[in-house]
Amino acid sequence: MPGSGSTVTVACCHEFGDPLEVLRVEQWELAPPGPGQVRVRMLAAPVNPADVNVMQGRYGKQPALPAAVGNEGVGEVVELGPGVDSLERGRWVRPQPGVGTWRQALVVEADRLTPLPGSLTVEQAATVCVNPATAWRMLHDFVRLQPGDWVAQNAATSAVGRAVIQIARHLGLRTLSVVRREEAVAQLQALGGDVVVTEQVNLGRELASLTGGTRPRLALNGVGGPSALNLARALCPGGAHVTYGAMGLAPLSLPAGMLIFSDLRFVGFWVTAWYEQAGRARTDEMLQALARLYAEGKLTTNIEARYPLAQAREALAHALREGRRGKVLLTMTG
Repeated sequence: MPGSGSTVTVACCHEFGDPLEVLRVEQWELAPPGPGQVRVRMLAAPVNPADVNVMQGRYGKQPALPAAVGNEGVGEVVELGPGVDSLERGRWVRPQPGVGTWRQALVVEADRLTPLPGSLTVEQAATVCVNPATAWRMLHDFVRLQPGDWVAQNAATSAVGRAVIQIARHLGLRTLSVVRREEAVAQLQALGGDVVVTEQVNLGRELASLTGGTRPRLALNGVGGPSALNLARALCPGGAHVTYGAMGLAPLSLPAGMLIFSDLRFVGFWVTAWYEQAGRARTDEMLQALARLYAEGKLTTNIEARYPLAQAREALAHALREGRRGKVLLTMTG
């Protein structure tokens, strides 16, 4: 482990553009922690769609350049600056978005670190704060769902989609999942998905054969465009349609009648904004609940590949491939 005042490896960008072109791996100087600051040795960090968006210059909040890449990951507190009593050495933490996690180590203000449950593995801790947390919040914050209720979603093979299926099953909810590829149907059924169909299925017309006619009260949209409209057709009057992503890069186009006659609510969700408003107690409560699901085997995160930090560009290229079945993880100690 590098010592204080040392040089550390950082995956960063100096400009926005094509991620594979702007991503660099460099050596940066790291000063000792000052008052209120903490030195963190990073352990692992995933390659998330948000990281791609940041490098493209298209994310909701852009860092000042040059910037270390990475909005999620797990690190270990190794040194405390003067006046820090809210953390202890050895504690695993997640740096808040904007700090940059694709690096060997960092020095940051203690209040920009989220403590993580000690029961998590490195891989779980590195990936729990974005995708499972997004699924958990969307299943709890928009509709008061009861056991037996249906939830519809697209982007179901994504990490969020897989977490939705597993968490919904734990809560006694039933899921109607939409996928692009036929071969993904069996995968999600094996994960616990109740009904899995392809994008070609018109949910409004075929709902009776899919759910027995029971309309979902909640729809989770990570695609946009026609796929988002298809989800909306399935919702019951008064239902909520929550957009958390736009993988299809197409805007939502909605008939006015859905708003006027069906009283559907169309809202957005961004987990980064949730953390900014939630506070320590609510964040801890959610992360502990997710940690229990991991410990009980009710929630899993697939890791398809691991790359050392020096191969960040190769890791990024892997994460951009079609048809992945799990996360790409950067490891900082290998």
